Amino acid sequence: MIDHSLKTRMGTRLSALFNAIPETTTEFWDLCCDHGAAGRAILESRPSCPVVFNDIHSDIMAHLEHQLAELAADNYRLAICPAERLELTASRQPTLLLAGVGAEQCIVILAHLFAQPASASASFIISPATKMYWVRQFLIEQGAYLLAEQVVTEHNRSYEILTIRREPTSSGLAMIDHPDFSHGDCWLPADPNHRRHINKLIAYYGAQLEHRPTPQSKAIVQGYQNILKKLSLKKIGIIQS
Repeated sequence: MIDHSLKTRMGTRLSALFNAIPETTTEFWDLCCDHGAAGRAILESRPSCPVVFNDIHSDIMAHLEHQLAELAADNYRLAICPAERLELTASRQPTLLLAGVGAEQCIVILAHLFAQPASASASFIISPATKMYWVRQFLIEQGAYLLAEQVVTEHNRSYEILTIRREPTSSGLAMIDHPDFSHGDCWLPADPNHRRHINKLIAYYGAQLEHRPTPQSKAIVQGYQNILKKLSLKKIGIIQS
């Protein structure tokens, strides 16, 4: 759990992202995520773990550098460039956090990183702002391994968070073309926020199905509708969680 004595303040979503960072992380990459809050919290709580901050905006990075100076942090470097141009450094167990960008940009960045040999030993914490379904499909196509997944809600918006690796691990599940991976198996029957979020997804993809019907768009909507049915059955105890 997050240490509330940290100077870096984080809400529900950022706290969940921070708590997802493995304790074994030997280098942390904070990509495009909320002005580097997770990376700053790492420098506070694990000062021996080097952090790479990345953002395309130099003004954001200048403000971040000022915040890092206030923390007296020195075990970091700034990379001011598009994340899809980053070159990973060799590290034993790096963790890369990619959150807050759209699904399309998320996939472009991941494709670039996955092509680098150094990514084989890395853990990735992924939480795009929109359309996680397509990111999940990309990960399935890449043969990724799922370590953990969850849904968090903040300010009436819900976000899926996946932790994955490219290489097999004892605790990782091979992501295959199955609804548990393409649509998620992280939904809780007792949480109304989860049902609300799934209904939003059904409405969004349902509108696409109405205007441009394809077998894939039909399968997407059907998958989320099946999740709602499954949650209802779990809630009344017909099937176990």
